[in-house]
Amino acid sequence: MAEAPSIVIRAARADDLEAMEWEGEYRRYRVVYQRAYAESLRGRRVLLVAELQGLIIGQIFVQVDSTLAAGRGGAAYLYALRVRPEYRGRGIGTALVREAEALLRERGFARALISVAKDNDAARRLYERLGFEVFGEDAGNWSFIDDQGQVQEVHEPAFLLEKLL
Repeated sequence: MAEAPSIVIRAARADDLEAMEWEGEYRRYRVVYQRAYAESLRGRRVLLVAELQGLIIGQIFVQVDSTLAAGRGGAAYLYALRVRPEYRGRGIGTALVREAEALLRERGFARALISVAKDNDAARRLYERLGFEVFGEDAGNWSFIDDQGQVQEVHEPAFLLEKLL
């Protein structure tokens, strides 16, 4: 009987950036991804991807110098966790978060922070199952420059969660 192909969690490479747009679905974040990758080369972020047979099926970013984490003693901020819909429910999100946590522990971080949109019950359940606890709320107002060079305003009220590593 043939073995099922295994999922590899690894650091993102420059040639992964286009694949992280998922055939254009997330093209609007192209500049965001490019900047995050550049920051990773300077050691300010970590970008992890989940890969299955050459296909990027998930991702998580870690900001290790987060203003959100300021004042939370030895904390880093996890964000942009995403798994392709057809691969959800298979432990990929859990694997990405656990790998991010392991990297943070290796780097001496004591806490991991993450936010979740107030209307994203499934993600909140995942984070709480992984040991994160709500410690606050965020208005969720932020902006980014899209792939057309236009500023996009986002309003996504969120819960803030943390976990001791």
